[in-house]
Amino acid sequence: MRRREFLGTLTGGLLAAPVAAEAQQPGTGPWGRPWPPAKHLGPGASYVVIEGNPNSGPFTVRARYPAGLTVGPHTHKSAEHIIVLSGTLFIGWGELWDPTKLKAVGAGEDIVIPAGVAHFSATREETVIEVRMAGPHSIEYVLEADDPRR
Repeated sequence: MRRREFLGTLTGGLLAAPVAAEAQQPGTGPWGRPWPPAKHLGPGASYVVIEGNPNSGPFTVRARYPAGLTVGPHTHKSAEHIIVLSGTLFIGWGELWDPTKLKAVGAGEDIVIPAGVAHFSATREETVIEVRMAGPHSIEYVLEADDPRR
């Protein structure tokens, strides 16, 4: 697994080998579970909890982002460890959306985003990621207009 450095933090490589998203049944997540919508991320995004409890933490989720998804600048109260399982996730950091700051994180790569650091993301193709957080889950958008829940 290749690693990506972010703000001087090298990730710990918690997964030895990515799980192939293609091995799953269409419309289901890991182990045949349905993919509930991730309304806090935007239209077409979905996720499934695979370990722990997002309300109390720690937890691990597998998320599926559709092609063309953009997630506006936001922060989390705990560090976010992201492993890209398939596709490519484009991540940038800062409080303003700036596509010139997007960096590609491909399948087999991982990245850690420290707690409280504003970041944003986008996809060009369907992308499946695994996210580990200490929890509880929180997402605060920098601009209210970027929050798809509103």
